[in-house]
Amino acid sequence: MRPSRRALLATVPLAALAAACGSSDDAASPAPASTAGTGGTGGDTFPVTVEHALGSTTVPAAPTRIVCLGWGSQDVVWALGGQPVGVPEITYGGNPDGTLPWWEGHFDAAATTFLPNPDSGEVPFEQITALTPDLILAVYSGITEADYATLSQIAPTVGYPDQPWLTSWQDQTTMVGKALGKSAEAERLVADAEADLAERAAATPSLEGKTFSYVYATEANLSVYLPGDPRVDTLHALGLVDAPGTAALASAQDVFYTEVAKERVRDVDSDLVVGYGTLTRDQLRADPVYATMPAVASDAVAWIDDEQLVTATSATLLSLPWALDRLVPLLDAAARAADAS
Repeated sequence: MRPSRRALLATVPLAALAAACGSSDDAASPAPASTAGTGGTGGDTFPVTVEHALGSTTVPAAPTRIVCLGWGSQDVVWALGGQPVGVPEITYGGNPDGTLPWWEGHFDAAATTFLPNPDSGEVPFEQITALTPDLILAVYSGITEADYATLSQIAPTVGYPDQPWLTSWQDQTTMVGKALGKSAEAERLVADAEADLAERAAATPSLEGKTFSYVYATEANLSVYLPGDPRVDTLHALGLVDAPGTAALASAQDVFYTEVAKERVRDVDSDLVVGYGTLTRDQLRADPVYATMPAVASDAVAWIDDEQLVTATSATLLSLPWALDRLVPLLDAAARAADAS
């Protein structure tokens, strides 16, 4: 069965031994900057222009009614002190009220409307228009050129930097920061988050240099996430390296994942298997085909069975510390199992 776009974008797996990570159970979110509706002290001078794959977008004045599409741009708006008027509904891994754990202290139900987020990828133009936005952020999304043209008639719209669904959390943060007139503050937040990643990597030397494959596994086949996807890039920052087979798959295509026939799972053999799917960890290990993978056979598996953690690993500025607190211990345990095999 082919996994849905939403399940693959859920945007994500990560865990925590506080001692191993050197952090508390709930790491602090980035300190919010001044209100996103202003350029802020020392902020950019409007108008500002943001270049992206779909065009060049000029934001004439500090935006106050921001709509976010795709994945994660609202997290950057919140981190920069703003409050969007529209965000995509969370249909995978959310709390009962439709929010995500790392939104606590940021999301304001009275100020923000949930927008439909269908698997079909259709953009809810009418609902967006009704919110009278003065900025639309689709920095990590799959909008088409036609979508962009229609959205741009509603409000200035910022698309992705290069390919759909292949935006790093760093690029997302700096692009949103520029659109909000807060480039310097956004760059500071990126530097702080990268320093945190480096500290966690240094505190978990078991990961350094080990190969990994990040997968979505079903009974029928395997989907493998590729470099450029935030999940994969986060593991690179922790010291892990791509399995040779994964690197070969990535060199042939500009997509965030690819499917591997089940009988060819050995093509992506690695020291560690990281992932999630329709199978439990025990089912993965009991499957006679998956069990031929050395990492699965030796239990060098960081398996993510928590939907919220799956979602968090599609890293954003706010989800990253929450995810790392929970993912790094899983990775460390898998790496130690690999060392013992």
